Order: sequence, then C-alpha cells, then structure tokens
Amino acid sequence: MPAGNPLNGRICPHPTLSSSTLKDTIKKWLENEDYAVSERDESVSDFHLVISNLHGKGTFADIVKLKNKDFIILGSALQNPPEFMQMLSTIAEKERLDFFNDLQRELLKFRVDHEFHPNKLLPERMIIRDTVYEEGIKRGEFMEHLKRVKFASLFLLWSIGHKFSVDSTHSSTPHSSTSSYRTPYG
Repeated sequence: MPAGNPLNGRICPHPTLSSSTLKDTIKKWLENEDYAVSERDESVSDFHLVISNLHGKGTFADIVKLKNKDFIILGSALQNPPEFMQMLSTIAEKERLDFFNDLQRELLKFRVDHEFHPNKLLPERMIIRDTVYEEGIKRGEFMEHLKRVKFASLFLLWSIGHKFSVDSTHSSTPHSSTSSYRTPYG
C-alpha cells in the first residue's frame, strides 16, 4: 500500500528531482527524439537547453528552468525579417488587425501562451510558450507540452507565410509578382 500523508489522507507526491538530474533527464529525452541539444550558461537559470532544428533551418526552441521556480518554460521566439516588417507596414491597419486577431484566436486552440513584440500590428518578434511543472515530471507530459509549442510555432509560420506570400490570393493588398520578396521564413 502506498505511503500516505496522515494529515490529509492523500498520497505523497513524487519527490522533485535536482536541477542537474532534471536537466540531464530532459536532455536525454530530447536526444532520444533526435533533437540536437546544446546548453547556455545563465545566472538567472538552473539550466537553459536550446533545441536546434525544431522547425527546420535556422529556428530554435528553448527549455529554461529559472532559479527558485518549480516549473520549466518551453518556448520558441520567431523573429520577423526586416524585409517582411517593411512589407507588413504597407498593409492597411484594419487588415493587419483582423489577421492578427484571428491568429491569436487560433493560437488559443494550441493551449499555449503567445506574445507579439513590440505590438500586434507590427510584430518584430513572436513568442510561443508553455509551462511544465517539475514535480513528478514524466516524459510523455513533457513531450506533449513541447509538441504544443512546436505545432503552434509551425502554425504561426504557415499562417504568416500563407497570408503574406507573393502569390497569396487572400490578401487584399496587391503584391508585385516581379518583387524579390519571399515568404518571411523561406
């Protein structure tokens, strides 16, 4: 019979792993899934892992355990290139607002946090993030949270590329077919 807490009749939770053990465990899970994993040394975190090739060429995801916190942040920051920002600034504000409002509604379905910086109408950086609590963390739960971030980021990239590509038929803003502009992410 499992050990219980006589004060409340509940089963005691799984003990929390040390930060070093937790980092090594997560790193092993990721490597088993064929992700390339590197580490960053930062004074504000117990550990910071960087996953390369999560979405393809040139993109990354971060896994961060901040000091004195009992959760792990899984996130992806997408930087819009200057030529995309230039093109986006030429589109009517109402069309941009409608597009990004719809996009935010759709991102809610992925059950992740998201931010557009410095603002929603001209987002230079877009952040997708989820949180996993370290107490009793299991591989399946961790990988599900990572998949949420991955698929929400891919959805964001696809939506922007589809809406603002040179040959997009959904945008009311005309794009010159002779332009050298490509979709923002290749």
